[in-house]
Amino acid sequence: MATAHILSIDQKRLIRHHQLYILGGITIQNQLMRDLFQYELQLYPGLSPDIKAFPVSSNLNGGRRLVLIDCLDRDMDNYLSGRELADYIVPHFQLVAFFNLLPQWGREREAINLGVKGFFYRTDSLEILGEGVFTLFTEGLWIPRGALFEPLEDEERDAEALYEQLSLQPPNILLTRREKQILHNLGRGLRNRNIAEELGIGEATVKTHIYNIYKKIGVRRRSEAVLWAVRHNCLH
Repeated sequence: MATAHILSIDQKRLIRHHQLYILGGITIQNQLMRDLFQYELQLYPGLSPDIKAFPVSSNLNGGRRLVLIDCLDRDMDNYLSGRELADYIVPHFQLVAFFNLLPQWGREREAINLGVKGFFYRTDSLEILGEGVFTLFTEGLWIPRGALFEPLEDEERDAEALYEQLSLQPPNILLTRREKQILHNLGRGLRNRNIAEELGIGEATVKTHIYNIYKKIGVRRRSEAVLWAVRHNCLH
């Protein structure tokens, strides 16, 4: 039975000048991933367990280079503190993402601060992987909903108390209470419509608040706002 394509023809054209590499063993899963990227995204990724098998520079005509790091057989706690990631991979590749992570790994914030821009979990489908790679190339960030938040112990906990806990740095940047709420929900991965429904306001109002947030913190897109919030401890 035929399956729906992950990306449209126009989306494939948007990313055809980028380069993709898979850092992992020559396993059946990784070879299937490589085939998926070739067929669905029209990319031709390199696959190797050795990062130095991939070129460190290339004439991309404005394209980006993404390396997907297989976490299946890695001690990820040690890998975060190792030198390969910080001293070699992040400086030589514009985009770095982990895949095959345990769903409750819990160290995404630390990884973001080291320069990692995306996270894929063992429960993710190949469709999610394809969509995430596209978003990394076009937006520069792929953080699934819930990756930066611990689940609330009490589902009835007052949301107002949660928002009041947000601490914003540097102190010269003053966000309103509503802007803090919206930034918090951006970090949860909610879309404008979902934020509007949750806060009981119009979607146009949400867009206005997001525009004001962008101006205040000096970013141009949603992914940059989330990254700013993570680095300034605004998503508790």
